[in-house]
Amino acid sequence: MFKKFSFILAVTAFSVALTGCKGNKGGSNKVYKDQVVIHGLSDAKGLNPITTSDAYANEYIIPHIFQSLLAYDHQTMEIIPVLAKARPTIRINGDIAELDFELRPEATWDNGAPITVDDIVFSFKTAYCPKVNNDNIKPGVDYVKDLKLDPTNNRKFTVVCNKYIGMEDGVGYDIKIMPEVVYDPKQTLRKFTLASLIAGNSAAANDASVKEFADKFNSESVARDTNLVKGSGAYRLVSFETGQRLILERKPNWWGDKVNKENEYFEAYPKRLVFETINDFNTALTALVDEKLDFIYVTPVKEYVELDNSEKFNKNFVKSEPQMLSYQAIGINTKDKILSDVKVRQALCYLTNVDQMIEKILYGKGIRTIGSVLPMKKEAYNNDIKPYTYDVEKAKALLTEAGWADSDGDGVLDKVIDGQKMKFEITYNYNAGNPLRETVGLLIQQTFKQAGITLNIKALDWSLYLDELKKHNCQLFYQGWVKQPRPDDEKQVFHTSSANGGSNYMSFGNAKTDALIDQIRTELDIEKRNVLYKEWQQITHDEVPYIFLYVQNKRDCVHKRFENTKAGPVYPNVWFAAFKVKKEYKLEGRDDK
Repeated sequence: MFKKFSFILAVTAFSVALTGCKGNKGGSNKVYKDQVVIHGLSDAKGLNPITTSDAYANEYIIPHIFQSLLAYDHQTMEIIPVLAKARPTIRINGDIAELDFELRPEATWDNGAPITVDDIVFSFKTAYCPKVNNDNIKPGVDYVKDLKLDPTNNRKFTVVCNKYIGMEDGVGYDIKIMPEVVYDPKQTLRKFTLASLIAGNSAAANDASVKEFADKFNSESVARDTNLVKGSGAYRLVSFETGQRLILERKPNWWGDKVNKENEYFEAYPKRLVFETINDFNTALTALVDEKLDFIYVTPVKEYVELDNSEKFNKNFVKSEPQMLSYQAIGINTKDKILSDVKVRQALCYLTNVDQMIEKILYGKGIRTIGSVLPMKKEAYNNDIKPYTYDVEKAKALLTEAGWADSDGDGVLDKVIDGQKMKFEITYNYNAGNPLRETVGLLIQQTFKQAGITLNIKALDWSLYLDELKKHNCQLFYQGWVKQPRPDDEKQVFHTSSANGGSNYMSFGNAKTDALIDQIRTELDIEKRNVLYKEWQQITHDEVPYIFLYVQNKRDCVHKRFENTKAGPVYPNVWFAAFKVKKEYKLEGRDDK
């Protein structure tokens, strides 16, 4: 399952206000001892867990506000209960599965009201409600059929779903639980059953009150208003300043404090979590070394490596490089006139020097991958497939077979397509402000040129970049997909049903690939499923919807004054709420009061 393809309490007496930090200007002049300042390259694109597709918001921020029934331990990758009292009991009858959940008795909203099945049902309904902007989440939970309630206990319920490899993880983790009383005070969605919404209720789709609800639910205010962003997590939103920072403050009477700290999700130590927007990495790194940031994920690898040369950095910070549960790739629009020929796409693979990228761009901090199944999932990974090697001559031969030639001697290949002579000129899109993705573009621009291909490089603002992907307006585009520890579900990214409304921006697939994806999704036998995964990897290797690149090591830097910062493979690799200031740490030479 892909993540929607994966960035504190009251202020204590000694604290002073965080001031003067604006986007592009490098942090504040004041710091709190009991807070964590986290770098963000851009603002979070809203905090509604159903409607946002922003990985930064979904992985870094939202889990501190909204909780799920279950979650993953960041180090062990094990499923652990959060709002649920325990992992569910699962019963399978043919193609149908039933998962029995019970909510923790301690779990309450901020007003002290208990979290009940009404909130669970409401939250699930938002993922299927017509007119709600739920296209990002809906493909990942399409196996759910209904919820059955226990008439004797408003904390017990059963999720009914089609048999599915990720049903426990998906049901338990993917849908964050939201208070019905805040988001649907008129109880509009109670007019319709969950089963009917999942089935595509036409009455709901044409209901004026549903449209009114959806318009409000989709609105910017719900995604960023401090009076409306309300969850059951340890932190509440207190400030969202565009281009500057987003601040979470720890709740003084959080229900989770009544639970023994049985897992990291019940550890909430910092009084504030500050997500600081600095959209230039050089400025951000300066702010880091000056101790105006406590945590940063450093995208530019060269700058990350060179931090070792800073005495000040080494004194105050420590690096962490866990291998990420994610892969990086260059997407290809398979319906594009130039790129629809599989021989052309294979040629582009031979023109992409991935080994050089790992050596020169990642400084060796990554490994090659041949598909969407990660090498760390060893039993499912197809080691028999050999990666495309950098080979300009093989690329030229394939392009010739595909009918491309330099007929006019200008150094650029051409071909008659649909009666019109076309130059082999394509565009590579990436999100602006990401130097690694820019460098990848510059590298393939050089190697493509050797085969007579003109590559234009175009940086787009993140929002525009996402819009262009959804409209299938990109020919080549850089993608990074965050995955989960659960068995891989390829539907959201590769199924033809996900070409519109999902994340199949490549317009990839056919009846055969859809059938294989569907088969994988329901195969609970691990050995049989691993065979199917290997077949899937062979198909994507041959058909090339992506030029698969590498799995990166994450490049985190965290201030030494914190403990409980051990990183693991589950994105974002650390749980900020668990960061705890070491007792012996003294803030020497800083302007705390």
